[in-house]
Amino acid sequence: MAKIDVEITSKRENGDWTWRAVGARQPKGTINASLLPTESAVGSQFSVETEHYLDGIVVTKVFDKKQTSGKGETLEILGSGKENDLVTTKLAKNKKNKKFSKDSPSSNSRRNERSGDKKSFVKKDKPVSNSNKKVRNAGGRKPQNGKKQQSANQFPKSKRLKAKRHHRNEALKQLPDEMKRIAEILVQKGLPGLRDSIDAQNEIAKKAGEPEIPNDLLLKLAEQIYPNLRTAEWLDRADGALRGMESVDLRDIRSVIVASENVQKNDSVRSLSEALKEGFNKRVESDQNNWLKEVISTLKEGRVVRALRLSSRPPKAGFPLPEDLLQALTEATNKALTSDATQSRWGTIAEAAAFSPVHDKVVPEGVPENPNEELIKIIRRISSKAPSIVKNFDSSKV
Repeated sequence: MAKIDVEITSKRENGDWTWRAVGARQPKGTINASLLPTESAVGSQFSVETEHYLDGIVVTKVFDKKQTSGKGETLEILGSGKENDLVTTKLAKNKKNKKFSKDSPSSNSRRNERSGDKKSFVKKDKPVSNSNKKVRNAGGRKPQNGKKQQSANQFPKSKRLKAKRHHRNEALKQLPDEMKRIAEILVQKGLPGLRDSIDAQNEIAKKAGEPEIPNDLLLKLAEQIYPNLRTAEWLDRADGALRGMESVDLRDIRSVIVASENVQKNDSVRSLSEALKEGFNKRVESDQNNWLKEVISTLKEGRVVRALRLSSRPPKAGFPLPEDLLQALTEATNKALTSDATQSRWGTIAEAAAFSPVHDKVVPEGVPENPNEELIKIIRRISSKAPSIVKNFDSSKV
């Protein structure tokens, strides 16, 4: 059932009327005269309900005649009858300046003007709290509470070597598919790890009643591809060491240079090895010069503990201090170890000296009269490294 608007187009001899959709040629059909008003004529328009069948459309009901008008109906808005301003304003609250509260004189005056109250008011000064003021340091900057300040005695840590996997991935890609799993185990665990993996797999197969993996055959295949994989891994580490020559820890670079003796020799390995050795020597020389300068400057500033700790951490193990610097460091340490020093400071200096190059040359100018238990523990701990310091204490206590 559908509802459409139709227009009467003609009248037949039997009294029925023909119709078509308003403003269109289709659909069209006939309508029984009994359904239409008696005053119907050609051009009249109606709303009708229709039924659609295979042989055409049948009108089943006709509604009232469609009213057409050049002007549509309008609704009149009466409103409430009250006269209001067409434009209203509302001032936003000033959150930054809290001096003007709801009860401030300016707001009271506006409220009094609207209400017609002509009474005067007394302006009260509201004290401004200093709690909202941002505290700044002496330099005029905001204090940074979230950042940890690095201690003066904390040594900067060198970056560790982070190698990429370019050469290793290329080596794995060139292997047959059936060998890639073996190669992955070799890269991760080496030959011992491959043996353990084969044994574990055979144990599972044995319990399931399945044939075991040929151990000897897989190990022979692994021994054939393992040298290439080790070389690829070394090339990745060598590339990383060469990129980070200025910042990577010297121990990592040294380990890469030493490992070059255990990989297959080719042109790429030889060139990288020579470049690493040259860069390593330059880096060691530069770091040693900077280290000596820092020890000297720290000692001149009177920071004996810092100088002792720096002297015990040379860039290259076994690098000695110059004789004049050793003498100056020893004299400064002796002068710092006096009976006037607090026991806490005395123990800190003694422990730093015990692990420094002057551990066997220090002769304290004085010791605390009644050493506490904490100082005694430090002396016991360094007794084997600094005997010249320990002999100044009562042997029965240490």
